[in-house]
Amino acid sequence: MPDDIIELKPGIPGLRLNIRALIRRLTRQAKTDPIAAVAHRFLHLFQEHGVPVAQIPRLLPQLTFNKLRTTETLLPALTGDILDQAASLFRVKREWIEGATDSIYDCLWCYKQPEQFFKDLAATRTEGVFNPIRALFSTKTLDMNGPREQPVALLLLEKVANLADEEVFRYRIYRDEWDWGYWKCRIQLKAMARLVDKELSHRIPLYRTDQKTLEDIRSGCRIPSISILRHEDNDLSLEDFALGPGESHCSKECAEFPLVLEYIKNNDLEALARHALR
Repeated sequence: MPDDIIELKPGIPGLRLNIRALIRRLTRQAKTDPIAAVAHRFLHLFQEHGVPVAQIPRLLPQLTFNKLRTTETLLPALTGDILDQAASLFRVKREWIEGATDSIYDCLWCYKQPEQFFKDLAATRTEGVFNPIRALFSTKTLDMNGPREQPVALLLLEKVANLADEEVFRYRIYRDEWDWGYWKCRIQLKAMARLVDKELSHRIPLYRTDQKTLEDIRSGCRIPSISILRHEDNDLSLEDFALGPGESHCSKECAEFPLVLEYIKNNDLEALARHALR
């Protein structure tokens, strides 16, 4: 059975990815060879960002198809410069690609420091990104009267490239352990979402995933796979929890609306947000 990762088959134009060979080869070698694990993580990095192996040369032209054919041909091509480029391209730690750590990202934080969120947003390249802020949750819904533990994670997105009809993003992840069931977390999230809507006219769509995936992502130990961000919960958007009934027909949890306005006023957050984003 052939073990080439990329195949050239007679009578079939172009290149074809032998995904079974890729998985078989990388799994087998990564278990016994820490150097082979570097190739595994390198390819996993692109795969999780929605970049097929055969399209890697469009982002890193030095990696030709011949170099990507097998792990044996790929490993010599993974120079320090290539690893630096891949890490920079997706804002991940080079040490993670090298297998020296399980921590993929240098995470952000903003709990009790809402102005930091707007500084981070201003420093994020959001041009051409539709809804550059995303939120993950793992419960059936978000409910101020629900159980104490309702985990939420925040992500910022930057566009890396367009590949055919697909957009490729990289992520900036907040490590804050947001809990919708805790009113202080909830009010801050609502206040930030309100100002994002008012100052930038951005939605913050919500995506449901399982709790372990959410926790792994916000700890910086898992890439927010493109498959997760394809399944938006159309019934939930974070700013709808922060807008009054006269501002949104989808307004939710209106009883807390005065608390959101009070939080913004007490923290002078509107002025801080405008200053950071100007």
